[in-house]
Amino acid sequence: MANLKRKSRIKAGLSLAIIFPSSAFSIAAHARTTAVSAAAVEELTVTKDTTDIPPAFRTSTPRHSTTRVTVISGAELLKTGQTNIINALQQASPEINAPPGGGGGGYSTTPTQTVILRNLNADETLVLVNGVRRHSSALGNWNYGPAQGTEPADLSLIPLSAIDHVEIVTEGATALYGQDAIGGAINIVLKSGTRNGGTANVQNSGYYKGDGQGITGYGDISRTIGTKGGGMDLAWQVQNQLPTHRDGINPSLGDVNRIEGVSRTLSELFSFNGHMPVTRSIRSYLTATLAHRLTDRVGFVRGANNINNVQSLHPNGFEPIESFDEMDFQVNGGLRGTLGGGVAWNTYASFGREQVNQEAYDDNNPTFGPESQTRFNMGKIISTELIGGIKFSKNFTVPTLSKPAALEWGLEYRHNTYQIGAGDYQSWAQGPYYNGLNSPGSTGYNGFQPTNAGNWSRDIFDGHVGLDFFVTPKWEWTLGGHVVNYSDTVTAPTGSIGTRYNFTKTFAVHANVNTGYRPPTLGAIHYDATSSGPGYTTVNLSETSEVARLLGAHAPKGEYSRSYSIGIDYRPIPSLQLTLDAYRIDINDRIESTSAFTGSTMAAYLAAQGVGSNITYASYMTNIGNTSTNGFTAKATYKFPLKPAYGELVGSAQINAADTELTHYADTPAILTALGQSYFSKAAETELLRSSPKNKESFSLNWSKGRFNVFVQEQRYAGVAWLVYQSDPSSYWTHVRPQVITNLEVSAQLGHGFTATLGANNLFNKYPTHTNHKALQESSGVFAYPMTAPGGYEGGYYYARMGYTF
Repeated sequence: MANLKRKSRIKAGLSLAIIFPSSAFSIAAHARTTAVSAAAVEELTVTKDTTDIPPAFRTSTPRHSTTRVTVISGAELLKTGQTNIINALQQASPEINAPPGGGGGGYSTTPTQTVILRNLNADETLVLVNGVRRHSSALGNWNYGPAQGTEPADLSLIPLSAIDHVEIVTEGATALYGQDAIGGAINIVLKSGTRNGGTANVQNSGYYKGDGQGITGYGDISRTIGTKGGGMDLAWQVQNQLPTHRDGINPSLGDVNRIEGVSRTLSELFSFNGHMPVTRSIRSYLTATLAHRLTDRVGFVRGANNINNVQSLHPNGFEPIESFDEMDFQVNGGLRGTLGGGVAWNTYASFGREQVNQEAYDDNNPTFGPESQTRFNMGKIISTELIGGIKFSKNFTVPTLSKPAALEWGLEYRHNTYQIGAGDYQSWAQGPYYNGLNSPGSTGYNGFQPTNAGNWSRDIFDGHVGLDFFVTPKWEWTLGGHVVNYSDTVTAPTGSIGTRYNFTKTFAVHANVNTGYRPPTLGAIHYDATSSGPGYTTVNLSETSEVARLLGAHAPKGEYSRSYSIGIDYRPIPSLQLTLDAYRIDINDRIESTSAFTGSTMAAYLAAQGVGSNITYASYMTNIGNTSTNGFTAKATYKFPLKPAYGELVGSAQINAADTELTHYADTPAILTALGQSYFSKAAETELLRSSPKNKESFSLNWSKGRFNVFVQEQRYAGVAWLVYQSDPSSYWTHVRPQVITNLEVSAQLGHGFTATLGANNLFNKYPTHTNHKALQESSGVFAYPMTAPGGYEGGYYYARMGYTF
């Protein structure tokens, strides 16, 4: 933890300056404490939103159209007590899961947490901010598990206090926002300065076990600009999160492991969202986010007599620390206006970049003996995305149609880059003390070698068109399509057709058919790195590497998808809203990691080729076959008919069920068959298909009266499977029983803008099923609980918040 400790004084000063910019912010605030019930009542309609905003101008998705859009307000996210948007969304929406281990089946080596929508790969969900594509994280998920090989946008780098609402778009997203939105899209809509005021909040949180304390400060300032409708919102969030440890005892050391748990983190997040008129017909807008995060992750303990310990440097053994220093920003800006003939236009540009510098300390390279460093620069990863585009829209009248039709079209250019920089020589090299048993490089995680380093790019040209029209006053149709050229793969056409019929003002049916395409990410193609543990070395191979080619790798193709959905909206009485959606998503050439290749035969083959020394496990990204996901989502919201003297009570019940199956297996390369290796083993299949819960239910009540608000939620996650190592036999697998979690929050307005809040997630301190005893022994007691447990493995969590609204 030394890396963070050295910077703690500076960070603490910065945090205080941000949390307390003036005496007006001396205590934090939680705005809109009763907004959850208000939002629930607002949703009690099945009629389409009526708006004069041209499609080319929209930052939000039209609700109650042919597309299902679930809206979660910023106040609802804050009510979860979570301090990042990913965990808040998982608690607020049954369609979203976020594995506590970052999506890794075993030890997750990055701080990036993944969002799994409808049980699909994290890269199959498109993330947007104000309707603009969010850049991918430089930190991919490369450990074995359901999210291996993904590089999703990191939502947790956006301040919670900046968010007006979040839209989860689950039908027609490939036509609305991009053909890679195979599972759907998450659109984060920021506050835009519609009023003069702001919020400030301070939250203290921790776990029942007595560890993991977090201090979080967040807030925002909104201002209107001028008299012509301009506005801006500036938001911030700073956090100091202490670690937790939920591992078992290592029997060979008699000490507790510290891998499984929340990492030590310091983060500062900022956002700006503003708009103002330039002329009477042209408006400008600008959105920017900036984030800095430091994370320390603990590695496996190396005992004093471990083959990879240099005793002169660490006489009592050591516990290596991997440190991530992230700097992330994105700026979106543009102009929009109208031309003659009622044509609306919107021209925009965006640039996003994340750089991650990786270090290891309290470590050594055993092959350099007493001359080894104990601190290593392991290299860096940089990911960028440049976007430029223009879109137009026009409403026009067709004599045979009952309402004016809306046509929207546009062109967009994107330039993606992915860069890996090499680490210190000793972080990866084999030194003079190599004895055939010890492992070259820093032991927790090897640095990037010069052969891993490089700078890769992709150019994307995207043309799209969309049409929205009503055949009759009650029957709406939407048509959309994209034709996208990827400079390193293919030109892919995709399309969407949707319809909605409003039988009455209280009952409507909608349906969609969509196709999509997602190319392999640049990281999936080019990432190549080595990690190690006591007695083994694991390599994630780039498909372009010599070792991968010797093991049958080829350039992965992109995924093509077809999806079908049908849903209803029904309001049988004014206080009850019901929605139901059923869907099927078929994906051809699914991009996933191969199995972990291992064994003496493979090692001998690679040694004979003069490559791959010291490799215990090897894998690469490929097309593993075709999958089909079938599921449904149902929601009921009811406002109880209480007398005003008893306050307002709103109840909600939600369920999402999704089952993914492999419908076709890719052919195994001949060389792997000859080596006795499984291309995509039963273990790998189990990780892909059974690491996320097949169903998730949520029941909640929100009561408010005057100054008081009480929110209670019951969540149930279906059981999942977990494998510590892919090479483990099925008798070592852990079958996690369903988890039931209770959450509670109580708040009171104290007057003069102050609000006090107390809450608990996992109120009754429930833990998941313990790891299979055989697997626990094999991992030296490291993984006491399954890291894929959907409801978490940290136990009860409490928080107290004091707030001020002005």
